Amino acid sequence: MPEVKAAAVAILIFFTLFANIQAQAATVEYDLSIAQQEVNITGKSARGMTINGTIPGPTLRFKEGDFARIHVHNKMSVETSIHWHGVLVPPDMDGVPNVSFPPIEPGTTFTYEFPIRQSGTYWYHSHTSLQEQSGVYGAIVIKPRQKGLQTDRDHVVLFSDWTDENPYEVLRTLKRGSEWYAIQKGSGQSILGAARLGMLGDYFKRELQRMPPMDIADVAYDRFLANGEPESTLPAEPNETVRLRIIDGSATTYFHLEFAGGPMTIVAADGLDVQPVKENLFLIGVAETYDVIIQVPASGAYEFRATAHDGSGYASVWIGSGKRHPAPDVPKPNLYHIMHHFNLKQVFSLTPAGTMGMPDRKVEAGTFDKPGMMGMGSMDMGVMHGMESMDHGAEAAKTKMEGMDHRPPADGGDRSHDAGMQMEHPTSPSKGMDRDHSMPIPSQASRNGKKYGTDFGFLAADASASKNLAADGMDPRRPWPPYAKLRATKPTTFSEDKPVREIRLTLDG
Repeated sequence: MPEVKAAAVAILIFFTLFANIQAQAATVEYDLSIAQQEVNITGKSARGMTINGTIPGPTLRFKEGDFARIHVHNKMSVETSIHWHGVLVPPDMDGVPNVSFPPIEPGTTFTYEFPIRQSGTYWYHSHTSLQEQSGVYGAIVIKPRQKGLQTDRDHVVLFSDWTDENPYEVLRTLKRGSEWYAIQKGSGQSILGAARLGMLGDYFKRELQRMPPMDIADVAYDRFLANGEPESTLPAEPNETVRLRIIDGSATTYFHLEFAGGPMTIVAADGLDVQPVKENLFLIGVAETYDVIIQVPASGAYEFRATAHDGSGYASVWIGSGKRHPAPDVPKPNLYHIMHHFNLKQVFSLTPAGTMGMPDRKVEAGTFDKPGMMGMGSMDMGVMHGMESMDHGAEAAKTKMEGMDHRPPADGGDRSHDAGMQMEHPTSPSKGMDRDHSMPIPSQASRNGKKYGTDFGFLAADASASKNLAADGMDPRRPWPPYAKLRATKPTTFSEDKPVREIRLTLDG
């Protein structure tokens, strides 16, 4: 009996302390209503799912130390859920249906409650079926307890992809192995296209390995969106500094990011502060977030562009006002280019892994688990030509943000204090960049990700039709993500004296 009493007292103390903490914290409450309705993003009506009547849903804003209470109302005829991506929450509040909590049934309400224990840029989305693809997602902004980096403005830019097709029809097309999406977005491949580029050798090497036509993304999208629109604007005054909280909330699309007004300084990645890194162009992956600082040039509106990794289209955010200055086009990927050589063992191998130079014995030994680019060890050195002269921005990664201008914001401006660092304003917004701001403003048709489905010109839908091609990672105009340049502002590794257990999972099906 004494043990039972002691346990009861301990539980009572725990809940009392939790209640006190909750009472001291500010409770921030939101109501999110998820509904099915007709939406018009491309110029024609399509069935979508909205949060509070919009795609994306509202931005949820908190301060570190707050207590979140979020009521999710399911107005649909199917179950739903909300997952808080990257946010530290109790297991039963994580929003993964039938794993961490029961799904939110039609016509019911579920209330999420959790303390806010971190700061940064995150996002939320449905974890039920294909609802995220239909529009169930939104941004989360958590301000830190201690004020840090000051900027004149603070904006969220949530990128995503959109198709008017029913997501289940998209999945059906993918399972059939159809090449229709590749044709629609101009990524088709053929022996004639290879001959046009003088790359028949690469083409036949791939065919001998029994590999299907290469592509970077599987789905052809009607539009790519920034804050729910293919093209939008954000207010900013000349010479202001702006913090852009960038989120890739797409279903499958990586984006190349660039700002026509000059370099971007990365100050946070996936919600965590990093040592400042300047980039003119970088690749963001699905579900990732980056905070970048830009300076608005002296006059005009400058494009912040997100180009789909497969080159099929892009979304634009115009920052500032006045004459528009577009960002330069990112070259489309050269899909005929292969990064490794092959041999007779691969040609006559009996398994798919063998055709990739990875026999079953190596799979069983865990060779797949080794980090790094697969096949680089046996890469044809011909593809390395010119890499020595690439500017990998090593010096830029060491740049410190010093001497920031602390002038008050312009009327209507928003001042944020977020990262504990100060930024050096570039002397020229386009310093070190070859950018032709006299380029014509892009047409709306160029944003369409399905431009070639009805183009019956000779090889019009073939990847070789593009006059501007480049190989990923081999050309600075199509860089890899900036992971190697990112450094945390404080140690994030575990102590070496901690016990370690390795569990290897091999997905070879």
